Amino acid sequence: MQADLAKFPIYTTLGSTFGATQRFNRFELMAKGTVDRTQYQQSLLTDGTTSSNHDRDYNQYTGQLRGSYELTPGLKPFAEVAVDKRVHDLAFDRNNLQRDSDALTPRVGSTFELSRIVTGEASVGYLLRHYKDPSLQDLRGVVADANLVWLMTGLTTATFTATSRAEESTVAGVSGTLRRDLSAQLDHAFRRWLIATVKVGVGFDQYIGLGRNDMRTFVSGGLTYKLNREVWLKGEVRQDWMRSNAIGVDYNATSFLLGLKLQR
Repeated sequence: MQADLAKFPIYTTLGSTFGATQRFNRFELMAKGTVDRTQYQQSLLTDGTTSSNHDRDYNQYTGQLRGSYELTPGLKPFAEVAVDKRVHDLAFDRNNLQRDSDALTPRVGSTFELSRIVTGEASVGYLLRHYKDPSLQDLRGVVADANLVWLMTGLTTATFTATSRAEESTVAGVSGTLRRDLSAQLDHAFRRWLIATVKVGVGFDQYIGLGRNDMRTFVSGGLTYKLNREVWLKGEVRQDWMRSNAIGVDYNATSFLLGLKLQR
């Protein structure tokens, strides 16, 4: 029998995107392709041993087509369809399930510029992901994505974000997790080189095939110190809470992050 997990494994996602846009007067057509690679480290167990996560490693290939029409200089509604394919390194996972899948996501939305100080994009659609293993239930549901930026003053910016995505799972009988997140962020520049950030958010996770539903909330505060135009030092403290209708999985977590951002 395998020992309990000592800490969550770290994973890395790398990808590249290519595309083209063609404009016909007020009508615009955009085609885009994306290739992503997700790879997990080994899990550390409470008895000091490790466990492989090679069955969780996968490549995702995505194609996206969007048509938009500029109604006014600040309003451009669009219709979009995206298809993707996830191919795992191993044909069968630790539970002898085939996790490869195909997804279709049509959506409608609009980009907008309400004024020079309020810009963004919002869309709503429907996600349908079908798995190769016939025992895994299709992952489907309404998805909404949005990004709104409000330049409150010359020193303060508010950002509101909504995201939806389908996450993979290794639990027997669970197809995946449909995750929906909402967040609000406030950035204030005390000086050009010193920026404070406060962020709050809530997330909802639906485990397809299990009947489990989680709610995640967090609050964080941070400072960014710009040593120069190319080197930024960033620090953050964050508090997370998770509550679930499943027994014994609730948790609270406090994290401290220190990072260095390099840009040219």
